[in-house]
Amino acid sequence: MSSEELPEHQIFHILRNGEQEPIGPYSQNQLVELLNTKQIKSSDFVYYPELKGWKPMSQVFDFHQQVSNFGDEGQDPHVVTECFNFINSRSEPEEEIYYIAVQELPALSLTAAVRLTSPRSMIITNHRFCILNPKLMGAIDFDEYPLDQIVSGIKKIKTGKSTGIFNIVLKNGDWVEIDKIPLDQLAKLEQLSKELLGT
Repeated sequence: MSSEELPEHQIFHILRNGEQEPIGPYSQNQLVELLNTKQIKSSDFVYYPELKGWKPMSQVFDFHQQVSNFGDEGQDPHVVTECFNFINSRSEPEEEIYYIAVQELPALSLTAAVRLTSPRSMIITNHRFCILNPKLMGAIDFDEYPLDQIVSGIKKIKTGKSTGIFNIVLKNGDWVEIDKIPLDQLAKLEQLSKELLGT
């Protein structure tokens, strides 16, 4: 069963291997976060009323496998989960998320545990390139660029830097950039751009 077939506000309980008492309740988004932070495993058991019994999570969900594919280059798992859920909830028919790149922001040297800036992200699907601009309060700003409006994707790296800039060059002559992308993620963005755009 795909997680997309489940009601949006379904509540789940988890029984971790080797434990007697279940934990929960959790929303689907919370389950993704628990999986990404390795607090639960796909071999643990999940239950919700329509399931008619406890089953291994790997037999019930596919979202955790999808999300885990986007953190291989050191992306913040919380940001990846947020981006995945945001785009997935607005996906078009037959659209697949191929990659999520996340800005690298410097650690705060403040004593207060307040995040002053949230990282921007670039998401590539088989239909479009998207840039997400999280806000500290309110909805996420979201810009999308269909593949048929894009000429190319170009990475720019300054010597000695650990991050660079990725530019989307549009057919109308405009370009859009996202900076502070780690080098491994830049390489993946450029590779996917070439494959999708035939450049």
